[in-house]
Amino acid sequence: MIKRFLKRLLLFLVCLAIVLGGIGAYIGNMAYEEFYDAPWDQLLGIENHSRDVSTVRQWEKERGWEPVRVNGQDGTILRGTYIENRHDSHKTVILIHGLYQNRSMCLPYMEVYRRLGYNILLIDLRGHGESEGAHTEWGIREIDDLAMWCQWLRNRDEQMTIGLHGVSLGAAMALLYAGSEYGKDLSFVVADSSYGNIISLGREKLWQASGDKRAIWSYDLLDPFFQAAMFYHTHKTVSSLEPAQAVKRMKMPVLFLHGSEDALVPVKTAKSLYDNCTSPKKELYIFADSPHAVGIETDRREYLRVVSHFLEKDVHND
Repeated sequence: MIKRFLKRLLLFLVCLAIVLGGIGAYIGNMAYEEFYDAPWDQLLGIENHSRDVSTVRQWEKERGWEPVRVNGQDGTILRGTYIENRHDSHKTVILIHGLYQNRSMCLPYMEVYRRLGYNILLIDLRGHGESEGAHTEWGIREIDDLAMWCQWLRNRDEQMTIGLHGVSLGAAMALLYAGSEYGKDLSFVVADSSYGNIISLGREKLWQASGDKRAIWSYDLLDPFFQAAMFYHTHKTVSSLEPAQAVKRMKMPVLFLHGSEDALVPVKTAKSLYDNCTSPKKELYIFADSPHAVGIETDRREYLRVVSHFLEKDVHND
């Protein structure tokens, strides 16, 4: 009798696990799809300027800058602007904008690089500006996209050295690229206001919005099914899209910048990224009284000084 009961119990548990697993997989797949299509501008309180490229297009015409394009590995057309400093310069920085912005956002960051003799490549991430795509893919394809841009630069000049300077989402993409196999030859990275872990950031925003522990429990319960769905669709794990993991594989000089009053990505994130970064040359600068990703607006002179000092001390002395 006992053996028969145990067999029935085991069969029941197996069937229950299959049913729950199926339900979990279905819900996880729904969550994965919603992850991409969610109105992140509303959820994160970000103004959407994705497709307004009027400023950079006007500057291209007035200053003779070169509109350029590459094709992503999936065929997506990616667009940008190349600004040559001088013919004998073999240094280029790729400036990478934030979420719901475009390459126009990076115009204020050019000054320090122009002064130090850098060529500049402004790019529109996929789903932004004049690049094709419906939305960001949070690094699933953007890392390959950056590899295409770097290859385009090296095809143009075999001696080209390349650095990345990203802001917010752009900073996260720069760190992910730098921590990948592609990024081993980078000259440097400047990461301004990067998040560390997209799952943790989502949990924090959910808690701030709801203040309900039950919502957090549901979020954590859904997480493994969401991650399974992501791996099924992309063959990538969430950890491969985390700057917090990428910094553990870096050797090039890295400068982390952040605002002390950042309400979107807490300043503790920058400190954690810095602490876990394996680069032998790394720096962290916190802008006092500065919100998310506006250090250059809070104190432009100090911002340019910090970046210039980093480049002259840790990069040009190599």
